[in-house]
Amino acid sequence: MYSIWVESSSEQLSEIKKIIRTLSDYEGKEYFEPHVTLVTNLSTKDTAKDVFENITKKRFDITFDTIQEGTTYFQRLFLTSTDNTNFQNSIIDIEGWPSLWIPHLSLYYGNELPKSYPSKDFDNLIPVTITFDTLVLSETGPLVSEWKEITTTILG
Repeated sequence: MYSIWVESSSEQLSEIKKIIRTLSDYEGKEYFEPHVTLVTNLSTKDTAKDVFENITKKRFDITFDTIQEGTTYFQRLFLTSTDNTNFQNSIIDIEGWPSLWIPHLSLYYGNELPKSYPSKDFDNLIPVTITFDTLVLSETGPLVSEWKEITTTILG
């Protein structure tokens, strides 16, 4: 499977990276770079490349203002924004997408919430405004260790 997401090269992510690293290490999970998936479940590399080309190539800011607990492995603990307009504008030209997509920035992947979930440590984390400046196409799947970056584009 292939996925397309946005990343940020800004220092705004230093605290988020620290939280992901701490939770991953403490819980024995693999570390992953913070990102927001724009499109996923693309079955072929050619389809993924076509979709990648149709995504708007403009950098944008998002203010994450909520921490949520989810019920699926890749959406267990994450940040969300009440204003997802810039995410929506990035994918507006992709036919059939999104369906029930909810943009989010994961802090932890797992079948259960981390035992070390220090909710009080998140008090100063949000709101946080992040500038997304990189578009990434990756081969993905159920194991983070097997994810492979195919290509990236710096957003203008």
